[in-house]
Amino acid sequence: MRVYWVYIPPIVAAVLWNLDQPPAVWVVSVAAGLALWTAVEYAMHRIVLHRLAPHYQHHDEPETLAYIFAPLWLSGVSAVVLFVLLGFAAGSFQRGALVEAATVSGYLLYEALHVRMHSAVAGGPLLRALRKHHFYHHFADDSRCYGVTTPIWDYIFRTGARQ
Repeated sequence: MRVYWVYIPPIVAAVLWNLDQPPAVWVVSVAAGLALWTAVEYAMHRIVLHRLAPHYQHHDEPETLAYIFAPLWLSGVSAVVLFVLLGFAAGSFQRGALVEAATVSGYLLYEALHVRMHSAVAGGPLLRALRKHHFYHHFADDSRCYGVTTPIWDYIFRTGARQ
């Protein structure tokens, strides 16, 4: 198991820091953070991971657990940069932290889902559909189907599976 526990304290801290925020701020921040995660996932996979090692190892050995996870140095640096950007974009580092907490939560769900996709567990219809999309990327054309938790950006940028 990777050391992704490092993300739990900042998420908890962001939540505690924002307990005084009205419900509307929470709804908008969490929705924005989760939506942002899908765009970050797509961009990181398409632009960063397909240009940096060791992602090629994941493609060579997709069942190897050590290669399923993004390197902690990459996710950590990305999280810090994103926090600074969100603090400025939100006009407040407090609100930016809440958006970041939702974005990082999306990332942690992505990692769990990615592991599940590469496992032998059959899963339900949603997991099977996401696995089919992701496995197209692995086994048919690695220049397509970059989305793992959602294919939405592949539809938008026309990088989905070719039929």
